[in-house]
Amino acid sequence: MPLFDWFLALVTIFAWGINFLASKIALTEAPPLLFGALRFILVAIPAIFFVRFPKAPLKTIIAYSLTINFLQFACMLSAIAFGLASGLTSLLMQWQAFFTVLIAALYFKEKIPIGLLVAFVIALIGMVLIVQGGNMDTALPMSGLFAAIGAAFFWACGNITIKKMPHVDMVSLVIWGGAMSIPAFALASYLIEGPELIQQSLSQMGVKGWGGIAYAAYVSTLIGYVIWCKLLSRRPIALIAPLTLLVPIIGFISGYLAFGEKMTWVQWIGSAIVLLALGINIFWLKIVKFLHLQAFRNK
Repeated sequence: MPLFDWFLALVTIFAWGINFLASKIALTEAPPLLFGALRFILVAIPAIFFVRFPKAPLKTIIAYSLTINFLQFACMLSAIAFGLASGLTSLLMQWQAFFTVLIAALYFKEKIPIGLLVAFVIALIGMVLIVQGGNMDTALPMSGLFAAIGAAFFWACGNITIKKMPHVDMVSLVIWGGAMSIPAFALASYLIEGPELIQQSLSQMGVKGWGGIAYAAYVSTLIGYVIWCKLLSRRPIALIAPLTLLVPIIGFISGYLAFGEKMTWVQWIGSAIVLLALGINIFWLKIVKFLHLQAFRNK
């Protein structure tokens, strides 16, 4: 792959990893559902006036918007708002890799790969260490934990809707899908967070709030997804996809540098095990091929 494409891929990975930090900063001034509404307002306007509506079934686009935009980000932002460290949130979100394969196997009646089952069991071991290995300073808020896992699940559901639109223009899907999620975020924010908190947040938001929301909208969503989709369209998925394993590493480093987010050594081991499981899930076929080759050579 050309050096410039590697540069673009790393720019995207850094943008996504730092997005969790930017979101945590913005959430100090805006509640999560209002954050989501404002994020996708910035994503959609004024872009929808210059980008055509995606050429795909309306119900599939709505399903994409509700899962990968509304439900995923509502859960992700809530996880951070509930007190889950931004680094751990970025790691737990990677469970979407497991959920995507499981849901695809059930939905499309495909056989579940043995590599996924092995990786899933290993990841569960890592998850137990993360949850049980904390002390009074690093104990996980269970509401945040479940919200992050929920975000990963809805991300996976959104991936399935994308698979049903193989020829859709991703730029138009991101922009119009974002626009269609605004009413859901606005209604949920009004009903759950309340008009008083909304009004208070909008009147008092400063650089932290608007800066974090703008970063999530323009850098993470528009720039990040556009670059990523371009790379996926012209480079092998097997070469590009494993780079997402760097996202939680960037999330951990940025969270530690900005907020001093700490974990016990047991939680670090658990996180490393989860990353190992994600790697096994991605590279399983290559691992099996390598082991078969070694066994053949040793005969």
